[in-house]
Amino acid sequence: MTESVEALRQRIQEELVASGKYDEISNLLKLKLIDSGWYDKVKSMAQVQASNEANPTFATLSKKLEPKAMEMVPEAVEREALIKIKQFLDSVVE
Repeated sequence: MTESVEALRQRIQEELVASGKYDEISNLLKLKLIDSGWYDKVKSMAQVQASNEANPTFATLSKKLEPKAMEMVPEAVEREALIKIKQFLDSVVE
C-alpha cells in the first residue's frame, strides 16, 4: 500500500522538525535574506504600505506584500535553501 501524499508530507515535516534540520534551514535562510538586504527592503515596503492604510493588520499587509517579497528573494539564496532541502529529502525518503 502506498503512502498518501499528505501522509508523506506530514512524515517528512515531522522528521524535518525532529532532526533539527527545520531550524537549521530556517536560520540559514533568515541570515542569507538579512545579508542580501532583502529583509530591509521588505521591511521598508511594509512600513510604506502600513502608512498608506487606515487600519493595517499583519494579515492585510502580508497578503499585499507576499507576492512581491517572494519575487525579490535573491536567486542564490533560494538556490542554497533548495539544495539544503533536497539534501534533507534525499536522506529521509526511500
